[in-house]
Amino acid sequence: MPFSELMLYGDPVRDGLSEAESLRLSGVLEELFCAQARAYTLGDSGSLPACTATELMASLLYTLGVNPTQPQSLRPLLRADCAAMLRERRDELLQKKEQARAMTTQLCLTAPPLGCIALRDTLQGILRGLEGYDVRFFAHRIPADIDYQLLVPVPESLQGIDYVLEYLARLQTELRFLGCFPLHRVLALLDGMSSGWRELLCNLCAPIAANALGLLLLEGEPRRLHLSGAQRDALLSLLSPMTDGEIERRLLDCSHRLSVCLGLVDERSVSLLAAHARDFSPGLTCAVRKGDLSHVFFSFGLPRECRRSHHA
Repeated sequence: MPFSELMLYGDPVRDGLSEAESLRLSGVLEELFCAQARAYTLGDSGSLPACTATELMASLLYTLGVNPTQPQSLRPLLRADCAAMLRERRDELLQKKEQARAMTTQLCLTAPPLGCIALRDTLQGILRGLEGYDVRFFAHRIPADIDYQLLVPVPESLQGIDYVLEYLARLQTELRFLGCFPLHRVLALLDGMSSGWRELLCNLCAPIAANALGLLLLEGEPRRLHLSGAQRDALLSLLSPMTDGEIERRLLDCSHRLSVCLGLVDERSVSLLAAHARDFSPGLTCAVRKGDLSHVFFSFGLPRECRRSHHA
């Protein structure tokens, strides 16, 4: 495969680099890529499949901090010893790998005992993935099997270990949020959402945050979490006269109040709850217009032991 076909960015000249700079960058990257290919094939770089060559190039660009959609990110390579930079960046990736391992281990030890299979499997999958994370040849790959869905997903623009670290940071914030509520109330609300929630690929914070916001809309105590049918009727009466924009603004106001009430005033927590309020607003507005809030605000369900006793 010609080297030019491996260049994963656009036209550097068109995007702000001179023709001379573009040629120089191509030479630098080609030299680094050839060294990468020789190392991968133990010297037989001519036998490299096209798909593998593309992966090696993607790994190289990620390690160097090059964004394929932003050719200007190539400019620092013009002023650097790129081979030395590559070694330094690989060392940084190894440090990030250890940081991710420490964060995952800590989350395994401190996560609320909810029994969520997707959450458990995700944390275990991250630890397994980190063991095989290849910072030399496939650094851009996400070293994890991730099943548990976040309240606000990680941007798809992130790659490799950077994706994992951002995922873990967001998950840490979510678990801190869940830890602000009495565990028995969290479990009761999740049981009210679905008796099989432990086996579902769903986010656990969403129903908790929704009910907490609903209680704040009624000027209630958000940590109680429980919303009765009568309270849902009161919410419907409160929200029905509002415009879509007014409902979103009320939710955003309540998200800030919830942050303060729970003592989660760090930037990540405040941003998380505000983002959820914005995402929650269209679904809530739709439910208000239909006159039925039972699918956006849940009541407590029976614990598993009580359900077994009841069915017996």
